[in-house]
Amino acid sequence: MPATNKRGRPSSSGAGDEEEAHKDKEIKLGVWDESDIKEAKAVALGREQRAGLSRAEVIAEQYLKDDTRIPTANEVEKVLEAIGSDKDWPKQTRPNLADAPVSGMCLGLVFGLGGGGAKVSLVSENYPAITAFIVKWCLATLPKTKRGKDFPFSSIQVNFNYGAKKHVDGNNIGPSYIQSLGQHSGGTLWTEDQGVVNCRRKWCLFNGNLMHETQPFKGTRISFIPFTHGLYNKLTAPVKKELLRLGFNAARSDGKDLEFFERFRIEKNYLTEEHNDKFREFREQRQAEGMPPPAYRGAVAVECYGRQAERGGGWVSFVTSASSKTTQPETIQLSPNTTGIWLTTLEPDVAASTSSTCFRLKEHRQFNLYKDLAKSTTDFGKYVDALQDGVVTIVSIADTACAKSRPLGPKVYATLSKLGAPSSMEPILYRQAWALIGYKGAQEGTAIQRMGTRSTLLRLEAAFECKGAKKGYVTRIMNCKEDQTSIIDVVTGGGQDCA
Repeated sequence: MPATNKRGRPSSSGAGDEEEAHKDKEIKLGVWDESDIKEAKAVALGREQRAGLSRAEVIAEQYLKDDTRIPTANEVEKVLEAIGSDKDWPKQTRPNLADAPVSGMCLGLVFGLGGGGAKVSLVSENYPAITAFIVKWCLATLPKTKRGKDFPFSSIQVNFNYGAKKHVDGNNIGPSYIQSLGQHSGGTLWTEDQGVVNCRRKWCLFNGNLMHETQPFKGTRISFIPFTHGLYNKLTAPVKKELLRLGFNAARSDGKDLEFFERFRIEKNYLTEEHNDKFREFREQRQAEGMPPPAYRGAVAVECYGRQAERGGGWVSFVTSASSKTTQPETIQLSPNTTGIWLTTLEPDVAASTSSTCFRLKEHRQFNLYKDLAKSTTDFGKYVDALQDGVVTIVSIADTACAKSRPLGPKVYATLSKLGAPSSMEPILYRQAWALIGYKGAQEGTAIQRMGTRSTLLRLEAAFECKGAKKGYVTRIMNCKEDQTSIIDVVTGGGQDCA
């Protein structure tokens, strides 16, 4: 069908009534900045930009007349080539990514400036055929989801000869695709989790909520990023209706998430009270029926998770009874919403030269590396240095080990290596699940230590054999076990649709 503007008038002129009203005046466009909406500013769409978009609109309208036509990449290129050169393209200000306005436009759902809220971008309002044609191409060529459904998206960022420097998209739900067209070389996308991906003339999936940047390129590069704005399910009825009319398939007004986005929403934020109830029930059931604190001789264990669920928490356990017939684990709770690391130290309950299979608690204390990194790093190092060799240690988190802007320094990892951590261990990131079971004086790399994500329920278990010695204990770690359970799978039932 011929594309029309929001007032129902033919849009071959490009801007309909609004263009007639403004004539030679500039139309102010609300620009949604992927990385920081607060820094985005309104920019002008002048006469040259309106003329270029109008040329492209006419071509797109002709293609859309055949409802059965599946758009091709070459046709998309032809539509956008009609806009013209760099000076003819709409401009966007992205202060945290570029010093000057860059060429590009966001189609579909944006966050309007000046109290406009979630709305359809003015480019899409006034040039709906361009939008509908590119949306139709995306829907026809994007890979299907795990369950064979169309990939959901509410918006498409189109960049013209613009290479974004390293950044994170702050206002969209993570899953995004990217493809670049035009005659160019280079222009691959570096991503934090996948490394470099080649997106030239093919769709590549990436997580926009992780660091990414455009690699250098030569020639003409037009990139397309279909993504979903975080407000896609809280739209007014008119905005929802217009987005659906343009072909976008992630537009709701009921406040509910599409199943596809539920896990990504949780990963980015926190569990709801309903989800927390499910997670609590799961933990209680598995402790009662399948995975209680171990009670065999020499056993220690830790279970922890970050603040995403119930504001963090967990427990550590160790066997305290040396009876020949029975052993009894003692459990210490990790206080929720406590930052930094918890260090539990255990002394073998043994006389010199006697084999031991049980422990007594030496100390359970917090080193708040989050609140005071410098002082707590020093305190942690001095405390570990003062421990006798062979003292068993359990290091764990109950919220986050460090602040997002203040990562742990090399002295922390040097101290952990004295407990058996590898000297080149992977950094512990903000609100990341992590735990270690080792002992003072252990050879580097011999401790059991694992890293999860912010949505991991992490459990480590090990057995120790200790013997008394004049200067401490001779300790040997054995029978290491681990379990990493996805909290999101627990609260959503697992098997969720994904890209």
